[in-house]
Amino acid sequence: MLRIILAAILGAVLVSGSPWAQVNIRPDTTPRLPPQPGQSLPVEDALFLKEAAAASQGQAELGRLAAEKGVDDAFKNLAKGIAETHATLGESLKRLSSARPLPPADQLKPERADAFGAAGAVTNPANTQEGMTQDAVKALSGASGDAFAKGYIEAQLRLHDRIVDLYQTEASNTPDRELATFAITSLVSIQKDRDALRQMAGRFGISAPATGQPVQYGDPTKAR
Repeated sequence: MLRIILAAILGAVLVSGSPWAQVNIRPDTTPRLPPQPGQSLPVEDALFLKEAAAASQGQAELGRLAAEKGVDDAFKNLAKGIAETHATLGESLKRLSSARPLPPADQLKPERADAFGAAGAVTNPANTQEGMTQDAVKALSGASGDAFAKGYIEAQLRLHDRIVDLYQTEASNTPDRELATFAITSLVSIQKDRDALRQMAGRFGISAPATGQPVQYGDPTKAR
């Protein structure tokens, strides 16, 4: 039954995918193994949890700005929906993190994040920069009107490329079945938000791809 459910979810995700995803997902150079009793979570999985939580926290700040500065109801509703997606993801990430023995903090420094598949497969090399969300919040805080709206959409398109790639890569490589399932089911909402951003981009003179090749990753039912 689990395989049937996950296959159905996988089909839903494949409907909407990144045109670059197939060639940019970096597999782990050495396969991860499930932690044994007394061992901590693999560093790559812990980095995914850390990076994904930071992304969701940043989305709350962007949502607050959009609620204050949004140009109209359609724009505000889009931003509100994205913030709600990440509020839900943030709670799930807290639960997943608290239920697992994590590596020491000094093994999860930001400069290490892009050395690993789970936090390193990004469409655009510029997306590997730490603090992207905070930079966007800082830049948008002084903007208003259409300038704010355009800057928000541009920033969100970059951020969502990173977020989609983080979740896709985790789904492909983690040996943790619960993390794999979480990553795949979360992609449905994340990619829906990215599609909505792309649809609104043209309104502000931003060129954005529509839909492309389906995302591709491993079968989570085979996670150990």
